[in-house]
Amino acid sequence: MVSLASCAAVLIGIALPAAVVGAPGDQRTASLSAHRTQLERRSRNALLELYSIETRLERARARISLLDEQEARLERESAAMRTSLRLARRAIVATQRNLADRARALYESSDANNSLAIMLGAESVDDAVTRLENIEQIVNQQNSILRQARRAQAKLLHLRADLARRKAALDRLRSAAETSAQSLEAARSARANTIHRLSSERALTNRQLANLSAQATKAATTSIKETSQPASASTTTTSSDTTSHSSGGSIEKGQQLTVSATYYCLPGSTASGLPVGPGIMATDPSVIPLGTRAYVPGYGNAVAADTGSAVKGFTIDLWVADCKKAKAYGRQTLTVKIL
Repeated sequence: MVSLASCAAVLIGIALPAAVVGAPGDQRTASLSAHRTQLERRSRNALLELYSIETRLERARARISLLDEQEARLERESAAMRTSLRLARRAIVATQRNLADRARALYESSDANNSLAIMLGAESVDDAVTRLENIEQIVNQQNSILRQARRAQAKLLHLRADLARRKAALDRLRSAAETSAQSLEAARSARANTIHRLSSERALTNRQLANLSAQATKAATTSIKETSQPASASTTTTSSDTTSHSSGGSIEKGQQLTVSATYYCLPGSTASGLPVGPGIMATDPSVIPLGTRAYVPGYGNAVAADTGSAVKGFTIDLWVADCKKAKAYGRQTLTVKIL
């Protein structure tokens, strides 16, 4: 009789875990698969949101940098304005002091016994007229300087108020940009945590699916073992590698059988409870027991894991995924070797 351990190894080697997940009736597996798909979709969406948040965060930081540059430029303008305002105030004070000094000098240079000299600081009318003209010219010049200084002072004070308003506006904009950046950083951290959590859930779901797949593989192997035992137990020969059948024939390891072979592509599960897949072979259990491994020319290794109403006697039906290939294959006579 073919070794059951070898049969189980072959079954595991033909992609059972992937196929068992899709076995009908397994609601737990279907639920976990749906949950895994949902987690993958949520992970992709969270990743896209993270990319979007990072883009907006970069823009917010660029906005903050721009506002910092504007604020630095505004501060330079303010410093220059303060310097100009100090100079204007000094010019006003200096002009006023100069006028006072000139008035004091005129008074101090006059003759106390001559009223005209006291008033004008002159010894004669001509000298007084000349002095008056000079004084008027000097006063006009000083007044012009004083007016210019005061206009400059008023302009600078207006500029200072404007700079203060602009700075207050920049401070508000920068505060809003900082708040936005902090909010985006918090959102980015939350999305990163979400992605990590979803990744952990996916890993747990994959482990649960792997465990269910292993359990299904074990159950399928047990099913084959139980199906193979009745046929072999009733007519076992003294040889450990020989299995007798109700037809009176026997299958031995290394034996070659001439069979009629076809291909089929039906979905679903096999008679042994396994899902269909590459390497699955339908046989007549009375001729080739379930669990028997064989090498099929042009196909490769196969395991008897299915039956069929049209599979009688020395006939085998090999599963393929391509229905066109199955139809084109037709029916062929082959010599298979029992492994």
